[in-house]
Formats: sequence, structure tokens, C-alpha cells
Amino acid sequence: MKLTIKIIQIARVVSFLENTDFKGLKSVNRSKVTNYLGQKLDEVAEGEKTILEDFKDDQEKREKELKAYYEETVVVEGSNYLKPLNIIKAKIKELTSEECEQEFSGNDAYALSVLYEAFGLDQEGGEEQ
Repeated sequence: MKLTIKIIQIARVVSFLENTDFKGLKSVNRSKVTNYLGQKLDEVAEGEKTILEDFKDDQEKREKELKAYYEETVVVEGSNYLKPLNIIKAKIKELTSEECEQEFSGNDAYALSVLYEAFGLDQEGGEEQ
């Protein structure tokens, strides 16, 4: 199992996951993923600085480069992340089920949608793509 999200989506996904109710060991496993994505977010900030510096005299190229950069993806995968990703996937399934009374709006709704699609829950049967 893996989680693939666009760079531009990382901050909202991390914020959503950190504010979603996980308890005990599930919280620890969730934190493994959010910590990894947080590290990637730091790397993104460095990449942005490089692009801004490299194209400081050409706004059009700078905007084009940043747009392309934000469309790149980050992948969370590997045996260390199998259990954490399964826990997060189960929570996303729970939050998007017909029985769930919780409502989402704004950045939370966006992040939930990103995770729903990233885990392939939008596909028939909810299986991973």
C-alpha cells in the first residue's frame, strides 16, 4: 500500500490528519505518516526557495516552475508505513461512510477528498488502485 499526494496538498493533509481523532497506538501510527510528510514539507520549502532565487528576475518563468513543482508528488510507502497507512485508510473510510454524522468544510473537506482518492476509495469496492 502507498499514499501518493501532490506537493501542493501536503500541508492541508497533514493538518487534517493531525486534527482527526486517533487514539493510542492508532495515534502513534498516524504520527509516523504526518512526521514523514512534515519532513517532506520542509524539503518543499527549500525547493521553493531555490526556484524563487533561480528565477528572481523572470516572474513568468518563476510562476511556471513553481506551478510544475507543486504538481509533483510525494509517496509514502514501504513496510514501515503499511500499518499506519491501513489505519489512516480505515479512518478515511469511516469518515466518508453513510453512517458518519461528522461534517467537513474548507481545508478539511479538501484534505478528506484528497485522501479518499489517494487511497482509491473512490473506485468501486474501495480497493487500492
